[in-house]
Amino acid sequence: MKSLEAFQYLLDHNLPLLVTFPFEEEKGHTITGKGICHIEKILNKSKVVLGRFNPQSLGHHLKKARTFQANFEIKEEPYFCAIEKLTASGSTIVTDIPASLNSSMRKFLRVEPSLKSPVKLYIYTSQHGTISFAVQDITEQGLSFITRTPLAIEDSFTCGLQIPIDKETFIFSNATVVYKIDSAEIYGRAKKRGVLNKGILYGLALFPHSEDVKRIRLYIINRDREIKKKIQKAR
Repeated sequence: MKSLEAFQYLLDHNLPLLVTFPFEEEKGHTITGKGICHIEKILNKSKVVLGRFNPQSLGHHLKKARTFQANFEIKEEPYFCAIEKLTASGSTIVTDIPASLNSSMRKFLRVEPSLKSPVKLYIYTSQHGTISFAVQDITEQGLSFITRTPLAIEDSFTCGLQIPIDKETFIFSNATVVYKIDSAEIYGRAKKRGVLNKGILYGLALFPHSEDVKRIRLYIINRDREIKKKIQKAR
């Protein structure tokens, strides 16, 4: 689907955009902020006017970030695109319609833990025994973490997760490695977001017990609510 066609559909059907942007939760710790807006107008088939921001402070954060990602669904098909050129116009934002769209594969809410209450991953390795990592982001069915050196782990293994709910909750889950990205690419992505973590990014698919899925889901919902409140208060 072409970008103009997609944005016209969203306007005609009054459908929202879920936007994500870099948000500095604490000094030196940037996470992904989220919010909702709508297309108000299409100008000359090349620009869109965005408004009706929720939370109300969202427009302020998008103007400050200068770049963000827009996510939306059309006829149950998920898409996303990068928005990089924008100008403020009163209570609205005017931006170029992106050249292209991308199909999205993500089906679950993803959050990034806070520095003060991290999610910890525990893995057994043949080199060092049990080692732990701070989780970068987590969904009901997966997570990512960064390590400075490659790990000698099987493609499928059992891991432990320490989650900050009910004081502290520890669960076990089967896991598989689904991707591994080298340090150069990680640094490039991190630098754009204001994060200076260097290392190798591992992505894991998780296969927890159904009762443990509920615990992970509860944490994700609570953390997402916490982030939204911070975005609303930050000016």
